[in-house]
Amino acid sequence: MTRCNLHENFFDWNCIDCKEEYKDLKGTNSTDEKSQIKCKCDNKSDKKDSNYKEFTEERARKLYEEIFLQYLKKGKLNEEESIERSKSIIRKQCSLRNIEPWSWV
Repeated sequence: MTRCNLHENFFDWNCIDCKEEYKDLKGTNSTDEKSQIKCKCDNKSDKKDSNYKEFTEERARKLYEEIFLQYLKKGKLNEEESIERSKSIIRKQCSLRNIEPWSWV
């Protein structure tokens, strides 16, 4: 599998290695413009411009529910562990977008 050593936290669509890695992960030979994750990031920490989908409380609750059910279906975690892991993923998504997590998280 091709792996880009320069862009480890995101795909740079101008980088040939990133495009190849993306194709390998998707299991396809073409990079569909609609399926590309739009993220413009520099390695400079002072100038980070990320374009994520809007993360509303409604989307967060839906994501939480889906993740929680997936953990329960696996059967390896009990209900409390599933809840905590699901909430930690929601908190991570909030931190990526620089928004304050909701009180239920």
